[in-house]
Amino acid sequence: MNVLARLVLGSGRLPEQLRARLRSESLILLEEGLIGSITWRDYRAPGQYANWRKDLVSGAIGISNTSLVVFAGRAKRIDLPLRHPRRSAVEVSLERPDRILFAQDAGAFLPDRSGRIEYRLRTAQAGHIHAVLCL
Repeated sequence: MNVLARLVLGSGRLPEQLRARLRSESLILLEEGLIGSITWRDYRAPGQYANWRKDLVSGAIGISNTSLVVFAGRAKRIDLPLRHPRRSAVEVSLERPDRILFAQDAGAFLPDRSGRIEYRLRTAQAGHIHAVLCL
């Protein structure tokens, strides 16, 4: 990622504490400094509304033997055990050979929210990430 993008979007790196936790859980894959977007569709939350909104972000994806972490837009967006019942509420799909999509129903995680949130990140490892998460 170039310097200007890093200044505007952030580094797209996981915080060291989160990276250390994933390593302790036997890290399978860590991709950082990824460019992508967050799309909100029919999103409602206290004090927020977006019929459709898309923001450019930098992000990271971490997968361990027990957890999935998606960090985008300077914040942890998904942090779930792979075998957690809510993991099924996160859709993982390969949109292109170099782009992975994580989509979720906002209400599945917080009862005062509704709508769909989509995190798209570009990585050469998109196919591998999809294969690991969709076994």
